[in-house]
Amino acid sequence: MPDSVTDYGKHKFHSASARPKIVGVYAGAGGWTTPTADERLTKGTAERLRDAGYTMVRVRHHFKTQEIILRRYLGG
Repeated sequence: MPDSVTDYGKHKFHSASARPKIVGVYAGAGGWTTPTADERLTKGTAERLRDAGYTMVRVRHHFKTQEIILRRYLGG
């Protein structure tokens, strides 16, 4: 299910319904950039970003900013 939260996401954000806001994306060659769309971190967005060449995301959840490795978030 693309809108679901992975097991890593449940553990990291202490909630099965957590969908933190993506505030930055990282690609090795381009560094950190601000995403153009207002998106939430779900399994589907993580897969799409990874397929587009991004390796990490910076997310905001409950007034905290955290960096998440997409490979780890997706469990691989």
